[in-house]
Amino acid sequence: MPCPAAPVSRSMGSADKALEGLLSTYHDLNNAFVPRVPGPPTPLEFLQYVRRNQPVVFTGLMEGWGALERWNDRYLREKMEGCDIDVAVTPLGNADSIVSVDGVEHFVKPYTSSEPFSSFMDYIRSRHVNASSTPPSIIKYAQSQDGNLGKEFAALAPDLPSSLAFADSALLSTPDAVNVWIGNSDSTSALHKDNYENLYCQVLGKKSFVLLSPLEGICVREKSLPVASYDSQGKVAVEKGQSVNGWPSVDPDVGHCGKWWGKARPMRVELHRGEVLYLPALWYHKVSQEEGDEGICCAVNYWYDMDFEGPFYSMVQFVRDCAKDCETLEGGDEQEEHGSR
Repeated sequence: MPCPAAPVSRSMGSADKALEGLLSTYHDLNNAFVPRVPGPPTPLEFLQYVRRNQPVVFTGLMEGWGALERWNDRYLREKMEGCDIDVAVTPLGNADSIVSVDGVEHFVKPYTSSEPFSSFMDYIRSRHVNASSTPPSIIKYAQSQDGNLGKEFAALAPDLPSSLAFADSALLSTPDAVNVWIGNSDSTSALHKDNYENLYCQVLGKKSFVLLSPLEGICVREKSLPVASYDSQGKVAVEKGQSVNGWPSVDPDVGHCGKWWGKARPMRVELHRGEVLYLPALWYHKVSQEEGDEGICCAVNYWYDMDFEGPFYSMVQFVRDCAKDCETLEGGDEQEEHGSR
């Protein structure tokens, strides 16, 4: 006769303990810091970091790049003369972040304007010259994230490799997108994650990253949020019927109470001129920046599509599904599954 079916248990205590054990084991077996190693790596060396889903900073990787040798305010203006670019405009430097609208949290996108590159650089430079003055009513950041090196920044493409040979060989692909980022210390990227293997190359100034493993999803209180956008006056306009799923609501730089945030182990790393950060797929990251001598912070990143086959992606989604069922989730907020915006 067939064996009787085992009873199904949905003990929240058991789920809590399993997730606690997972985090504890992960933290015990993995670095509490981001290593810095000489670059460029061989394809096999790079593949080891990808296989482990482990962040690393490569130093010396950008030696000989035209961007590192030539980019400054004057050169950029000359190469981009007559070009318009898309600019993200916000009142607080908080593009793609959570903002309360009439007491309800929304995911708020920036207002996007098109303007001459020279005008944008005038704005960025003015903040450097007048750093002690009252903060501006609007904050601008070039962050279009759509493969803009091949579009609005095409004039700068000869100064950069179209792809990174060691990554091409290791990942058996070329980048989905190469993006240029230009701003200053007024702008900050809220905690988020991407479905990409990201190689982030610092050209001017400095970036500061706060990183959390994909397994720490329960610690960042992912939420489903209605969507809104800033208008040209810095006011928030709600986009009816639109929502974003699985957006982390924790700010790592603000103190948090609660069981799960206390079990997180954020890692902090500074990325200096000429350094490259490998930011693995699905890692949560918050990014702030500091301008260089001319008041400019500039970076270029290479996005390679992650490999969804194998156990990693499925395991991360399983952990997130378990997390949203835990009664002890901070504040009882409902999490959503598969959260890429």
